[in-house]
Amino acid sequence: MYMYEDYLFLLSPPEAIKHEIARYKKASAKLIGNYKSMDSPAHISVHHLERQKPFMAETNLIRMEKSLNELPPALLHVDGFKFFQHLHNRMTIYAHIRITPAVDEWLTQLKRKLSIRKAIVPHITVVRDVAGPDFERLWPNFRHKKLVEPFWVNELVMLKRETFAHEPQWRPFKIFEFKNKKAAANTAEAIMSRQAAADNQIDQINLF
Repeated sequence: MYMYEDYLFLLSPPEAIKHEIARYKKASAKLIGNYKSMDSPAHISVHHLERQKPFMAETNLIRMEKSLNELPPALLHVDGFKFFQHLHNRMTIYAHIRITPAVDEWLTQLKRKLSIRKAIVPHITVVRDVAGPDFERLWPNFRHKKLVEPFWVNELVMLKRETFAHEPQWRPFKIFEFKNKKAAANTAEAIMSRQAAADNQIDQINLF
């Protein structure tokens, strides 16, 4: 009998962004109590494969790594907050990632390399799958926030868990670096200096 595994591919923002999203999570919990995504570190989900035979043999990983190494690091911007509406009046509030032609093209290349057919809507979940009344309490505090932060993603993180484990836990499995630095070199220095300045000010922003 096969042991089945789930795989999750994600982009991980830098610590300054993780810290800021964590502050919004804590502020939200003070208003509505505990919720599902409260303790989850900020990340951008890219691809989720469920109930797979452990197909990630070494040859597959080497091929995937070589392909992903050809991508350049991506410059992304957190740009305010939006929300998804689910069935039964359940809501998710997320930090919006600005889509530019460059980002769209980069995501298209990433999808091609991972054989992803569905659209990727890059976002960082803040409050996931809460009831309508909790959303109504939270959203006025998010809707006009002008959180704008640029950041680079330099790698794709792959996690795995055993599908039918008693309490399945995601564990780090593999990191794929985006090594095509030439494509990002022209703007990197200016953006990184702006990012450093933003990091120094990020703790001064008032939340709710």
